[in-house]
Amino acid sequence: MNPKTRATSALSTADAQDGALPGELMRCFEDHGLDLSLPRATVVVREGDVADRLYLVREGRLRVYTGDGEGREVELTVLGPGQYFGELMLGSGLRTASVKALSPARLSVITRETFEQVLASRPDVAFHVIQTLIARVRALTGDVRRLALMDVYERVVVLLTQAAIEADGLRVAPFMSQQAIAERVGASRSMVNRIMNDLIAGEYLEVTRDRIVLRRALPRRW
Repeated sequence: MNPKTRATSALSTADAQDGALPGELMRCFEDHGLDLSLPRATVVVREGDVADRLYLVREGRLRVYTGDGEGREVELTVLGPGQYFGELMLGSGLRTASVKALSPARLSVITRETFEQVLASRPDVAFHVIQTLIARVRALTGDVRRLALMDVYERVVVLLTQAAIEADGLRVAPFMSQQAIAERVGASRSMVNRIMNDLIAGEYLEVTRDRIVLRRALPRRW
């Protein structure tokens, strides 16, 4: 499989709070949903399953990914509290990706019928869903552009830079394995390993068990 195809829309490494519902809207979802608690590593939905429910993340982190049926997977994004998935059931009868709990998680589950009723009665909820879909389309457009116009090193730089936030005067990104980075940028793990090792040796990056610290601006070229 062409690595660029495998990584389509996988360069979007937004922080877990991007697209999160404001408090009032989150309570609306919670009021209309059923509570679901899951242990770590539970597969919530599988690609190809019938899409008939929307899920709101109340606690925990969940991995959204797609695969080719032969064991190869591409991580599309990671969701956190306030974010939701499954809204594409409004236009598709089948799941387009799988979702797995990375930690113990608590969700609100909303049926399609109830979700449609909420959208009809709450324009503010409908507007937020539209905004979320627009943001995801924009992210997809950016992903395709980067895959077509950037080399692997440039895509790694974009991935790390976009994932990083300010913390204690440092630019810090959540930890990602080299395999996860490779999947997101459409490259081999060995290529990512070479790039990461060079950046660490040059004291641009510091990698720990739970984060990646960008110690200074990453070079434009490798």
